[in-house]
Amino acid sequence: MEQMSLFGNDEVFIVVDLETTGLNPFEGNEIIEIGITEIKNGKIVRSYSRFVKPEQEIPPFITELTGISNKMVANEDTIEQVLPRFRKFIGNNTIIAHNAKFDIKFLNYYLNKLGLEEIKDYICTLELLKKVSSYGGKNKKLATACEYYGIENKNAHRASSDTQATAELFLKIRDKVDK
Repeated sequence: MEQMSLFGNDEVFIVVDLETTGLNPFEGNEIIEIGITEIKNGKIVRSYSRFVKPEQEIPPFITELTGISNKMVANEDTIEQVLPRFRKFIGNNTIIAHNAKFDIKFLNYYLNKLGLEEIKDYICTLELLKKVSSYGGKNKKLATACEYYGIENKNAHRASSDTQATAELFLKIRDKVDK
């Protein structure tokens, strides 16, 4: 279920991005970084990210892609410690993510595993781009959309940079969505 309440400026949105050890939590892949950017009253108010210590080693290709090494996460809290605080922070606010199905799949897998409430309402900026007829990017990837809209994503494939870029993208396109 996707909540499409895009136009109210008094709402709070929580932009989320995850870095993971692979593509599928059902195959043992884990969350290694969670980033959030909060939008209040139509403005970005804060960003935050934190590493999560996985049970298994981070594959070398993931370290190459994200820059996140086993050493960087060695002394961090586990998903069992991080996710309850994360879920409490989100509360009933709507989540925003680029390619949200990926992030929601991971979050709900681990939320279920910990007996916490799933995330049901979310907005996917990738899906929104499909409804913006004026968008002229070559594809719907975050990097392409950022380039098209002049959004700087200094540290792509890092959670806090990607959430900041996704928040800026959402604020630029939400009024351009074809109704």
